[in-house]
Amino acid sequence: MAKKILIGIGTLALAALPLLALAQVPTATMSNCCKLKHIVGTYAVDACIAEPGATACLSKGTTLTCAAITTTPDWGGYCTMDTVYTVTDWIFWIFLAFVVIMGVWTGFMFMSAGGDPGKIEKARGMIVYLVIGIIVAVIVKLIPALTRSIIGI
Repeated sequence: MAKKILIGIGTLALAALPLLALAQVPTATMSNCCKLKHIVGTYAVDACIAEPGATACLSKGTTLTCAAITTTPDWGGYCTMDTVYTVTDWIFWIFLAFVVIMGVWTGFMFMSAGGDPGKIEKARGMIVYLVIGIIVAVIVKLIPALTRSIIGI
């Protein structure tokens, strides 16, 4: 059961990754900038990255307050990278929470096995899924670096 849940969550996470490119499509009517929530390239947290020629930071009809606006032709890439960081952070913490819950459940199964070899084998098998969950969480944290190298930011 745990294997099916882990495979399902991993499949959904990987299937959703291509949609990240559509998360912040730069359009003139929607927005001309974004306020970063992560460090992307040389830009710090809370930096406003805008399209060339922008004098105000308008994002989805709202004016963002920024100390300074940095204009760059690649502003959409920086905004997309910020979204990739946000999504992968969420996926990482969800997997980590899942691993902790499964670890507690596995410990309970070991404690309640009472020397039954079948129950002990089942608990040992769950340890494999714990390790797989940790590996997937670490791989998710590597996705932003891979994305940065692909889009060249």
